[in-house]
Amino acid sequence: MHWLIELINKLTCFVPRPWFVDPDEGGVRVTAKWPRNGVWIKDLSAGLYWYIPLFQHCENVKVKVQVKDLRCQSVWTKDCKELAISGTIRYRIDNARKAILEVFNYDENIQNTALRIIFKFITQRSLEDLSINLIDLEKEVLAGLRDASRGWGLKIEDVGLTDIGKTMNIRLLTNEPLMSIKTGD
Repeated sequence: MHWLIELINKLTCFVPRPWFVDPDEGGVRVTAKWPRNGVWIKDLSAGLYWYIPLFQHCENVKVKVQVKDLRCQSVWTKDCKELAISGTIRYRIDNARKAILEVFNYDENIQNTALRIIFKFITQRSLEDLSINLIDLEKEVLAGLRDASRGWGLKIEDVGLTDIGKTMNIRLLTNEPLMSIKTGD
């Protein structure tokens, strides 16, 4: 009986199936060229499409405005002061084909690129210079992200700082727990 189920699954891969692209999405349909190697790529806007699973693959991506939170990072200034800084990036997908096919995980890539630019900016300035140049930091991260993401199908709209403060890292060289919680019955 197992062979019959496998046969039915193999035969249904020739049956066209519907694919929906919502109004807030863009997508692509990749069709294998047969018998030659290669592919055809069709951009998909909002609507209903049909694809044949054996020869085609479809993928969608949200194209509306998205905001990515930049995790907090610790950075040393030029004068050896330690800061913790975090922010946000607002962007949208400009070209679904490029966002899907040209870059793997654009969310993570723009976050890591922004963190690298922030790190470079802060390590080249003293704490006193930074207090004056925070707007310059946002401008430099925005310009750097736009440059780095060129060709990814993204439009970086804005970069903003959400938190900045002095920090101190404390590392304990012990296996003992820092806190002990006792619960009463």
